Amino acid sequence: MTLPTIDHVGFLVPDLDAAIARWSAATGYTFGPIARFHADRYLDHASPDLRVQEPRIAFSVEGPPYIELMETTGLGTHGQDQLGVHHLGFRGLSDLGRQLERLDAAGLGHDGVAYDPAGDVVLFFTRAEALDGIRLELISPYPGRMLTDDRGREYPRHPVSGRVDFKAFDAPPS
Repeated sequence: MTLPTIDHVGFLVPDLDAAIARWSAATGYTFGPIARFHADRYLDHASPDLRVQEPRIAFSVEGPPYIELMETTGLGTHGQDQLGVHHLGFRGLSDLGRQLERLDAAGLGHDGVAYDPAGDVVLFFTRAEALDGIRLELISPYPGRMLTDDRGREYPRHPVSGRVDFKAFDAPPS
């Protein structure tokens, strides 16, 4: 199977606000609002137990491929020791359970999986060491909730593409 075109390149940063300023100055790119990708059921090497994972993120307006800046959080796949180029993101894939098994069989393994309430895989990362320090991130059309930075609202997703509508709110909630 051939993966679709790269949707985004993810970078893990220690301070998201500062990174947006630096990346904007360096590239001239505009970044959308800071959001929080919310996964209720996330599992990686940091713990054997499912947990909530909620990194703060911002995407460039320019793309594809887009630049995704993610702030470190906790330990594991988004920990401080993972700074730098984090992953290549591929969106809109169906049957991620099968994709995960295929990449495991190819020797890439996985580290970082988000599940929906039914237990289906909606997003996963391959192991960084399997591809020279860079992960692949495979994402279903509807991978989970994207919240405003203050967690006050959930951004809507396009009904066909599943892409988040970051322009849905003109002003922060009152």
